[in-house]
Amino acid sequence: MVRLFSSFLFVILCFVFCSPTQALQNEQVLAVVNFYKTILTFQDGGVPSRKNIDRLSPFLSADFRNLLLGARDAEDKNFQKTKGTEPPLVEGRLFYSLFEGADKYTAIKFEPSKKPVSYLVKLEYRAPYGKHEIVKWQDRVILIKENNRWVVHDLELLGKWQFGAKGKVSDILRGVIKEGKDANPSK
Repeated sequence: MVRLFSSFLFVILCFVFCSPTQALQNEQVLAVVNFYKTILTFQDGGVPSRKNIDRLSPFLSADFRNLLLGARDAEDKNFQKTKGTEPPLVEGRLFYSLFEGADKYTAIKFEPSKKPVSYLVKLEYRAPYGKHEIVKWQDRVILIKENNRWVVHDLELLGKWQFGAKGKVSDILRGVIKEGKDANPSK
């Protein structure tokens, strides 16, 4: 009887202490999944359109959204100034290490030792030409809790090839905003 009771108590304690942690991670993974499901539908490279930023908004922190909007404004001003004769300030797919972007994500792995909360996301891109080469890599998603829900606060691009995008997307966006201001000194 004592053995049965201790087994029962162990199961109850595991449920009480493990369940909230698992539920928390489920919420976090859902934020990452929704973010990637949305960006994988984007057809254009560079800073997303305002419409696509609005589509992403439920999954973004306010700061990250504001950086995207600021970079979008800088891109629009650059386009008006150059009348489209120069490339955009951001070329390629903004949210990925690989210029061409990704076709799918294949795994999401929690990084328990990282602060703030982060997940490694395994990504793949299948080249549409030649031997149908598949490029695989990982990028990091940084989450924060804002307004009682988990949202994407930044991405860290971790591609290891020579010409891949590297670093935090927030830093790239700040650079675009600065470049836009430098190009329009009256602002």
